[in-house]
Amino acid sequence: MSLALITGSSGHVGSNLIRELTKQNYKIRCIDFDGDHRAYEGFDVEVIKGDITEKDSLVPIFKDVEIVFHTAALINLDRRYRDQIRLVNVSGTENVCQASLNAGVKKLIHFSSVDAFYRFPIEEPLLEDRKLIDDPNAVPYDLSKADGQKIVLDYCKQGLDVSIIHPTSIVGPNDFKPGLPMQEMVNLANGKRKVLPNWGYNFVDVRDLCITAISAVSKGNTGQNYIVGGEYHMYSYIAELMEEQLGRTVLLGTIPNFVSYLGLPYEYIKSLITKKPRVLTVDTLHTGKTGNKVVPSTLARSELGHNPRPLEETIHDMVSFFQKRGLIK
Repeated sequence: MSLALITGSSGHVGSNLIRELTKQNYKIRCIDFDGDHRAYEGFDVEVIKGDITEKDSLVPIFKDVEIVFHTAALINLDRRYRDQIRLVNVSGTENVCQASLNAGVKKLIHFSSVDAFYRFPIEEPLLEDRKLIDDPNAVPYDLSKADGQKIVLDYCKQGLDVSIIHPTSIVGPNDFKPGLPMQEMVNLANGKRKVLPNWGYNFVDVRDLCITAISAVSKGNTGQNYIVGGEYHMYSYIAELMEEQLGRTVLLGTIPNFVSYLGLPYEYIKSLITKKPRVLTVDTLHTGKTGNKVVPSTLARSELGHNPRPLEETIHDMVSFFQKRGLIK
């Protein structure tokens, strides 16, 4: 029975990896970063205190580990947090790679993002050979994921066997501490986003993503990056699905793009008062309106057996999960 280590194990992807790895009879070790164990409850996992940004804390954690799923990342689109973003997504990734190499890990699955690629032209298929972002003025999160991937590829040259997963927008159940993307789904379902720009994105079910990532342990090629997507849909369509399930109106309509920018000053002032990252930023708006429309995931389908389920099933299960937890009323 292989011992698999999950970084970011209390997060959305980590939580679902625990469930799928359990089904596949892996032994599981989790890094306890923040004391939040809700994702582990009821599962047979080993938990060790640590932090990927603290290199020395990783030495005992990586002992006897055969497979690493590196999901830990800071998703933040507020540029005031650029140093923290790079600390986690770049320096943290380097620490994980070095610890994996030192411990003789057999396989590392690195979770990057489609945001690591230049988006334009968004009408053309997004494939694995799309150029990685290298503009220092780019969205800090996007640049950090691109730079993290470059570090991973450097370690491949040193003998570390790594396959890289690029998910699109991750949705689905079993998210016990919703980050920016999933919290906005909760807000939408609760009627807190009465109007939205007429934008769309490619969405992948977190459970399908995890199945595909585990498949990459045995089937993924060293140094190969795999784009793992689902279906492109408008946010307004997701609202329709929520309305059918909840039996109430959650979205009144769509608005022109420029109207979205009018809320930026308010969001900035609110963040100063609450001392929390801004949800609405120029980078948030850029990300929302430039989702690639054609994400075939051909390589992941052919080499890893990626088989995404319909978005309708995903949204239903996601809403049901948050209803049970009391986050969607």
